[in-house]
Amino acid sequence: MERREVLKLVVLAALSRRLNALEGAVPDCSMPTDAVAPPPIDYKLQFFTEDENKLVDQLMEMIIPADGHSPGARTARASLFADQMLASGEDAVKKQWRDGLSLVREQAKVVSLIEVLDKAAANEENPKTDLERFFVVLKGMTIYGYYTSEVGIHQDLEYTGNTFLRSFPECTHPEHQG
Repeated sequence: MERREVLKLVVLAALSRRLNALEGAVPDCSMPTDAVAPPPIDYKLQFFTEDENKLVDQLMEMIIPADGHSPGARTARASLFADQMLASGEDAVKKQWRDGLSLVREQAKVVSLIEVLDKAAANEENPKTDLERFFVVLKGMTIYGYYTSEVGIHQDLEYTGNTFLRSFPECTHPEHQG
């Protein structure tokens, strides 16, 4: 199964009202759960500096890159979604992001950004360092921002809106016939 398919499954499960598989999965990232409108085209950064936003945009595009099926996190403006969420977030979460971005910047002076991201993702299931913990939060925000965007919902997931069935055909599987 491809990474993008796994991300879709995770997002669909998280967005389900009956099964919120991500609830409590990232205890270090408590963001407001109210609906957030997408940033307007002329959006002004509220939390990130211009340099921080460029870095976050690069990192998010590396996590969900454009492919032959749909655009990536950059086109979905996931970094602006993160900026909007963090602007109204708790101080501890803001500090975690500032510190995490500083760690990424420092390490990127020595090795490439992709190597920093690979190192940060190495222990994603059981993060031990601040860089690894930041990656978990960054990835979660990337997925949430991407799959709640117009790009993620309509182009990647191909959601066409609520539709109804004019008829409900019965199951044709032999094992379900009574």
